Amino acid sequence: MTGMTLEAAQRRVEDFLTHQLPDAFRATDYAVPPFDAEPQDVALADVARSEVELRHVRGASDCTYLVHAFDDALLVQVQLNVFRLVVVYRVPAINALDVAGLEPRLERWRIGAQHAGWTIGWRDALSQQDTKQRYVETYCYAFAQPDFLEDPLQQLYWRTDILQMTRYFMLEMKRLEVVLSPRTAGFAL
Repeated sequence: MTGMTLEAAQRRVEDFLTHQLPDAFRATDYAVPPFDAEPQDVALADVARSEVELRHVRGASDCTYLVHAFDDALLVQVQLNVFRLVVVYRVPAINALDVAGLEPRLERWRIGAQHAGWTIGWRDALSQQDTKQRYVETYCYAFAQPDFLEDPLQQLYWRTDILQMTRYFMLEMKRLEVVLSPRTAGFAL
């Protein structure tokens, strides 16, 4: 980063987490126009169907989202430490679901994410609100370039990639009939 003040960097992190990502997540699910001989003049914002709730403390370098799409809702946490990104998908561990059961089901998804620059890992975890509630967490780690906060094209790349990873994570879980919503599972948020 060239000459950016600490305060400016903190504002840009806050903007990425609380404005750019929620706007992107709204397009996790969207209506697709029918095939036609001519391109349709349809804006993504006009056909976006997802709703996003967020939980954030000003000044914190992370934000938690509940992304409602495909008749379910996924708990997603994104951490941004200047140019290091971490995305965590939390899936309720119900119906005997654990890392050993989830990881092999996501192998194709993991390969695609790794091609984009992510390192993927899994772990079994407990809820912070109720230690009787268990989650299977999928961790996605990536490094942007050091000038990430100053480069709108990098921000677009990573924002879009987080959206695409989330979209296809949710679609794969739907295909596998895995319940994503902690509310549906009866978990405390």
